[in-house]
Amino acid sequence: MARRSNTINNADEWTLLEKLDEHPWARRKYFLLKEHFKDKEFTREDVEELFINLRKKLLEEGRDDPELTTKNAGELLSILVKAGLVTTRRDVVDYRRVYYKLRFPTETKISRDRLVSLLKAAADHIRGGIDYKSLLLFLFYKAVSDRWMKKVRELESKGLTEKDAYIGANKGYFKLYDEKGEKLYVWHEVVKTRESVKEMANALRKISEMNKDEIGDLSKLVETVGLLGFIKEDNLHKLEEIVRIFNRVDFSEFESDLLGDAYEWILSYFAPQKAKEGEVYTPREVVKLLVRLLDIEDGADILDPACGSGGMLIEAYRYVRDEKLKGDLPSVMLYGQELNEVTATLAKMNLILHGIQDYEIYGGYDSLVNPQFDEADYVIANPPWNQDGYDEHRLSDKRVKHIYKYGFTNKQSADWAWVQLMLHYAKKKVGIVLDSGALFRSGAEKNIRKSIVDDDLIEAIVLLPEKLFYNSGAPGIIMILNKNKPDERRGKILFINASNEYEKHPEVRRLNRLGEVHIKKIVEVYREFKEVEGFSRIVSIEEVKEKDYNLNVSLYVYPEVEGEKIDLAKEFEEFKEIEEKERAVLGEALGYVAEILKVSG
Repeated sequence: MARRSNTINNADEWTLLEKLDEHPWARRKYFLLKEHFKDKEFTREDVEELFINLRKKLLEEGRDDPELTTKNAGELLSILVKAGLVTTRRDVVDYRRVYYKLRFPTETKISRDRLVSLLKAAADHIRGGIDYKSLLLFLFYKAVSDRWMKKVRELESKGLTEKDAYIGANKGYFKLYDEKGEKLYVWHEVVKTRESVKEMANALRKISEMNKDEIGDLSKLVETVGLLGFIKEDNLHKLEEIVRIFNRVDFSEFESDLLGDAYEWILSYFAPQKAKEGEVYTPREVVKLLVRLLDIEDGADILDPACGSGGMLIEAYRYVRDEKLKGDLPSVMLYGQELNEVTATLAKMNLILHGIQDYEIYGGYDSLVNPQFDEADYVIANPPWNQDGYDEHRLSDKRVKHIYKYGFTNKQSADWAWVQLMLHYAKKKVGIVLDSGALFRSGAEKNIRKSIVDDDLIEAIVLLPEKLFYNSGAPGIIMILNKNKPDERRGKILFINASNEYEKHPEVRRLNRLGEVHIKKIVEVYREFKEVEGFSRIVSIEEVKEKDYNLNVSLYVYPEVEGEKIDLAKEFEEFKEIEEKERAVLGEALGYVAEILKVSG
């Protein structure tokens, strides 16, 4: 008798899961099987034993799940087999004995593209009242939990009991086990019930409390995304779908960069939408360019006083690791300050997922009037452009007045206040992204600009292409200020007009982006401090003074307009040919006229 197989060719797990819409309890339990059995074969008895043990544990905790019965174990397998989510084979010796195997076991190692596909599936559920930050929160929680559980397994393999392994993982990573209450707060423990989202919110609050020094403000983020309050049933289903999607992957084996890139992908994916609401996201290509221009070395301290979600600090870390140390861990210290407390928490989560340990993020403080940081070798930032409300009245407080020694900005734009703040705290260089209008506006800004130019602090200005930024179509600029200019660069400013250095954005139709070839071109010209016709020019401070301290890049270097090349010889021959044709036509016309005149005469 031929053995039967229920394999369905070329079917996607998500498509097959739709067949469980009539059996939502089966879909929930399906992910329990994925968590427990992964790619191993199992029997009906194995599932029954799993259900019995899980229910027993819940009852010991004062909870219950009536779906965890031996009868439901058999029904679950029947439903999953019919849906094509589980395959079967019969024992060769005992044909009555059936072995089951998940068709889509939990993935431990997937490609970057596969991970992006998974994130897109999760992002599709963030619509209609669900804060996109909940997706970041879920990713962070799942990744940290998986890493923690990996440490537990490693400790258990060395002979430790389960409880001792939990305590050991607490000491070697974050605390996810309440030793006093003897309760586990990892992801897989809280996604077993219908109330998993609310359970998750409570677990995250507890984790925040147990790890107060590292992620004590995590509870604020939980509150902000609305996981603690009333959640509409429709939104609850969407959040549960995201939980199920993340259940498909074990993040414990992922490299930190891949996890960090996943986090950054979510931020960039929602950037166009959030830009309309006032949130600022600096494109990664602009960040890469800025960091490469600064050429940060190992052992440096790096500060971002407007750090947002931490992207610039992370790119600085990666640059030192990959370019300077060829993969070795750098010994840099990262400092960031962010006015928005929730965004500051996102920055910490971002750094943690990237595997970065040496950092300090100050959340909830205004850098311009209440800086919490000390000096650093390099200060980098893309502060809010043309930020209003920072005039003399605001900046003349005795605690910060000394920072703005070149003068106070007007109430309409704090651009040059940010420049002064960064200069004050930088030991070596400043790299700042600004609106191009800061280069030529008059009034108080011009007076500050004049003094900084006279002190020979500006080393280079790069005019970027238009339509790079999600929240503005205007071309931004990168300004590099250097407190220790080498002798050959003193009294000079390098102007780079990179307005034509772009490619179309592959995902956002209305945007452009810097390609790798463009970044390399700009960095090479800056490092060699050289002139390229129509692209870069070295200008003396004296010439800047003659132009009334106007730093508009287009005033000093303008891209060459490629004219159409004309082959004169070819053009002349074509002209002669056309002229001959015209003569022939004219002669023929004159002949017709003569004939007409002859007939009429």
